[in-house]
Amino acid sequence: MERNILLAIVASALVTALMRTIPILLLSRFRLAPVVQQWLSFIPAAIMAAIITAELLGKPALTPSGMSLSLVAAIIAAVAGVATRSLFATVIVGMMAFTALNFFFG
Repeated sequence: MERNILLAIVASALVTALMRTIPILLLSRFRLAPVVQQWLSFIPAAIMAAIITAELLGKPALTPSGMSLSLVAAIIAAVAGVATRSLFATVIVGMMAFTALNFFFG
């Protein structure tokens, strides 16, 4: 049984790696139009917005009084993002804000 689980894990990792690398290898051979390149530049921000929206709407962390810790942490992270213009700093500040709010109010 353990061998089957190990084979399933290896097969899943291989399929995942191939699904991520093959499109990159194929698209790297073509010169994309500037409009397509500009459109593709919005994908990271759109993915981040989708993750945040799903977290805020799907399972928000609420205090007993009904205050949304997730929303407050997201606002703090957004302010940090505007101030620093750094995705890394935004994520770190958001995580620290959520952890601190959860510690004090959760």
